[in-house]
Amino acid sequence: MPAARVLIAIEPRMYAEALAFSLRKHRPHARVTLLGPSEDVEAEARRARPHLIVANRVPRAARAGAFWVEVAEPVGGEGAKRLGAEISADGYSRSVANVGTGDVLAALDRAEDELILGREHAQEGGGGS
Repeated sequence: MPAARVLIAIEPRMYAEALAFSLRKHRPHARVTLLGPSEDVEAEARRARPHLIVANRVPRAARAGAFWVEVAEPVGGEGAKRLGAEISADGYSRSVANVGTGDVLAALDRAEDELILGREHAQEGGGGS
């Protein structure tokens, strides 16, 4: 099975590291890249062509070529207890009031399904008869 590529660029850094750890544990075949706050998400998305992007701000140009989870930046007070997100995965999109690892894994599952189906389609000659 081809390895799904995941790009994580969320703050605070501890959230990104915890998510990367969890994804590597649950999907050891996935290639997970972690970006720091000063790194350019759009440039890295163009270079690495990830199947899933998890970021506080998913660049518009990157949205067309990947599944994505846009995680709200945490704020103090009540906002720190819940972390909302917008998820887009192959035509499926929804808002989540309290995003968790399970939501990201579900998006990764969809990305992997698309990766497998796309590979099978290419191996069949693209379906052009």
